[in-house]
Amino acid sequence: MDSMASSIFPIIFFSSFVQSITGFGFAVVGAPLLLFFMEPRQVVSLMVFGALILNLLVIYKTRGRSDPKVIWPMFIASLVGIIPGVYILKVIDGSILKFCIGILILLVSFFMASNYVVTIKREKLATILVGIVSGFMGGATSLSGPPVALFLMNQQQDKEAFRANLVRYFCLGNIATLIVMYYMDTMDIGVLKQGVYAVPGVLFGVWLGEKAFTKVSPQLFRWITLTVIFFCGAMSVVSEVVKRLN
Repeated sequence: MDSMASSIFPIIFFSSFVQSITGFGFAVVGAPLLLFFMEPRQVVSLMVFGALILNLLVIYKTRGRSDPKVIWPMFIASLVGIIPGVYILKVIDGSILKFCIGILILLVSFFMASNYVVTIKREKLATILVGIVSGFMGGATSLSGPPVALFLMNQQQDKEAFRANLVRYFCLGNIATLIVMYYMDTMDIGVLKQGVYAVPGVLFGVWLGEKAFTKVSPQLFRWITLTVIFFCGAMSVVSEVVKRLN
């Protein structure tokens, strides 16, 4: 096993383990670590490929526990949000936008950690708005996950429904991303040969994550999820600060 393979397997395994427990976090955890060994285009291709396999596995294990009335409107709305998100990169410095969104994620995480809950009377409208925000953040900064995770947590879904809804939402996003990457010729097909090392990492991570998920209490699940969200915001802020200092 070469050095690349020995790096990919543990990173993909750990990222899969985190997402199989929380329903998200695969790219948040894995991408920054893989960037030490691979080019950004290669990382994106491998992340989307691995995430799709992981989400399909978790979807199978969580069948019958999701709410399509939440997932589909949110996903369709996210496609609308991607357009202004991509456009705003042309008029605003992407690093500044990523820094500001990172700060916002951190602030919201602190509110959620204090058990602050926003009472939402029009949930269908809120679902659509969250989807638009998720798509916008995904198109502008690639941080599409935190808005959805925070919204579902605010609605106080149990850990089974929370994870089931998240993985389905992200799986639809993976498929849409692969289609766009294919037609825009931005997918690095060559890096997919590394899938021989990534797939075992995904399978092992999901297997161990499933075992851990059944033993995680609702309180611990909430804290793990908030930690991943906080990490996502912190990474955005720290990465931009480091760029400025250099």
